[in-house]
Amino acid sequence: MTLYVYNTLTGNKERFEPLKAPAVNMFCCGPTVQDLMHIGHARTYIFYDILSRYLERIGFRVNFIMNVTDIDESLVDASDDTNMSLPDFVNRQISNYLEDFGVLRIKSVNSFIKVSNYVNEMIEQTSILLKKGYAYTSDGIIYFDTNRSKHFGELSHESRSRLRLRPVELAEGKKDLLDFALWRRAPREELAYESPWGSGWPGWHIQDTAVTISMFGAQYDIHGGAYELIYPHHEAEIAQAEAITGIRPFVKYWIHCGLVKIDGKKMSKSEGNIIYARNAARKYGVDSLRLYMMSGRYRDDMNYKEDQLAMVKEEYERMVDIISPYDEKKSDASTVSKLLQLFYGFLDNDMDIYGSASMIRKIFTTETAFGIPYTKNDMKRFLSEVSSVLGVDLVGSGRV
Repeated sequence: MTLYVYNTLTGNKERFEPLKAPAVNMFCCGPTVQDLMHIGHARTYIFYDILSRYLERIGFRVNFIMNVTDIDESLVDASDDTNMSLPDFVNRQISNYLEDFGVLRIKSVNSFIKVSNYVNEMIEQTSILLKKGYAYTSDGIIYFDTNRSKHFGELSHESRSRLRLRPVELAEGKKDLLDFALWRRAPREELAYESPWGSGWPGWHIQDTAVTISMFGAQYDIHGGAYELIYPHHEAEIAQAEAITGIRPFVKYWIHCGLVKIDGKKMSKSEGNIIYARNAARKYGVDSLRLYMMSGRYRDDMNYKEDQLAMVKEEYERMVDIISPYDEKKSDASTVSKLLQLFYGFLDNDMDIYGSASMIRKIFTTETAFGIPYTKNDMKRFLSEVSSVLGVDLVGSGRV
């Protein structure tokens, strides 16, 4: 089995070859915990959970870490709304997220890391960028000078002039619209951190590189997240990390997910169209929800429709009812091996979870899938094997 993945950085499907096989270092942008996890977040985290599970299945040893953003103005506003102190609010929300990860069977993350534990590293990295001339101070804010980064825009595959049409940090003191803050003012003095440049807050982008460079070093294998983070967040991470270490590429494989939308609109509080993951899992079951998240190619957006999720639930329950009476111990090892080879072939092709889920559906409607005759006992053994990769209990065993 040889895994190929689509690398956003190169725009090509590439053979997966980690820097120091069999070890794989993987990072996925985690939550800013101002609210509960919605199904858009869930789709992203479920995909990387399946990716990590599959990498382990084919012989790699994955160290999968995820940050928890607990330094952000949105958290201050949300804690004010609840009349809680910021630390108490953040801790409650992190507990809610960890609970939701458990409910959704996202088991492959090795470490959830609060970015506030790495403020000293953020200060150190900002100091390095200032000393190297990659950063400048204006009106008490330290900015990264993107004109010093020859490759800025490489991940977006956009020119600097086109990226300037999408400014995200408007400020008079910046040299260029594309420049971004490394150190800024805190929303309140009591929340500020001390630094060589006075009290303040780290910028958003330096928070992630402080974690990943500390945990993985100058390079690592996979960075994940939704594609909406490519610019400015991931572009900024690359620029500052490569300036700090002098080593390229910062990340070998950038793997991005599509969004979950409702009626073509992104889920957001302002739109009033948020579906919380815990509510969907409670109503339809985690197995059905995870299967539903495999309803399309991971890089594409999906349009959430509750009636389709309800149909997946009915379909899943029918499949388990059909297969549960059979005995996988009576299966034919050769036949099961052929079925598994087909199944893993889909995943090897850029993690085609849609194709793999379609194969599962097909074996319930015929006794010869892709020219391979099999029995119900063979089916059960096959489904039992792939359940642990997909995180879906396909045989009703309770073991995933």
